[in-house]
Amino acid sequence: MTNENIILNPLPVRTWNSLKMNEATYSGTIPDDSCTPELTKLPDELKLTKNGTLDNIKSAAGEELSSHLAGDSILIESDSDASSAVLNYDFTGGKQARLFLHAKKNSTLPVSVIMTGDGTAVLEIKILAEPGSTVDLSVIQAVGDSCDVITDIGGTCEENASFNLTKLELGGKSEYVAVSVDLEGDHSSFSANAGYRVRTNQSLDMNYVVRHTGRKTESNIFASGILEGDSTKLFRGTIDLIKGCAGAKGTENEDILLLGDNQVNQTIPLILCNEEDVEGNHGASIGRLDENIIFYLGSRGISPEAAEDIIAHAKLDAIISHIPDDDIKTLAHSLISPEADGGEDA
Repeated sequence: MTNENIILNPLPVRTWNSLKMNEATYSGTIPDDSCTPELTKLPDELKLTKNGTLDNIKSAAGEELSSHLAGDSILIESDSDASSAVLNYDFTGGKQARLFLHAKKNSTLPVSVIMTGDGTAVLEIKILAEPGSTVDLSVIQAVGDSCDVITDIGGTCEENASFNLTKLELGGKSEYVAVSVDLEGDHSSFSANAGYRVRTNQSLDMNYVVRHTGRKTESNIFASGILEGDSTKLFRGTIDLIKGCAGAKGTENEDILLLGDNQVNQTIPLILCNEEDVEGNHGASIGRLDENIIFYLGSRGISPEAAEDIIAHAKLDAIISHIPDDDIKTLAHSLISPEADGGEDA
């Protein structure tokens, strides 16, 4: 491992200088060892190549991180309607991993990624969706609560292609999430459903950027999560409507629930526009749990801690519902909290 001090998650346009929210600084280690995933499911219709790559897909976290990622990689390709692939990454001891997904013309490529283990975890995923194809990517991050986690996802969608992302942040002490998507082809689309539970003394820094260059492209970013006592979270969401993307539509929303006290929440919805015939929407809501709900559940013999777990589960259930693979849905529910599925106090 090497100790680094690098810039992550930069905004496309520096907007919030006084509040120091334009970017994040990561001071920690970037592991040198590669993490080889366990392939729980790999349908015959998918082709896997070791150390295959995809060129010209932008990094979301920034070029400073990219310069440190040179370990082993896996390329998964689809040229037909494929069943779901499932990859389990164990980052115990501190590791980096690189995954490339290539959906060829008119194909489908559903992939689920599970991140576990006690150690610094760095995962890079790059995606190319050719004309008429669909990529469904689900990423469940459940690394140990004392670990640093960096996830960098970059994608390009060509004409009539779709990229659907479901992302759950359930672990890690200091986590950085970057997602960057280029909607280059006409009628291409991107949807993101991001869920998170940031526990006491944990931090989460997210940066989602969608660049619309094709005509009549569409993006939808929805984030929903829970902040517990003494946690911090920053969400940057950028929709960039570039000249020439006539008819494009972009929407971003975030819904935050605070449990306990002393949380720090920062939300930056940013819409950049250089085209007239476009539509951009953004919004955010934040609130605390109604004490009457806790009282009601307490009257049913449920402790306050178990009640909060149940509510957190319900909050994230809408995100989990977007995961295509039923087995991964079940796993996601179990990782939120045992109490949410009916613990001893329930």
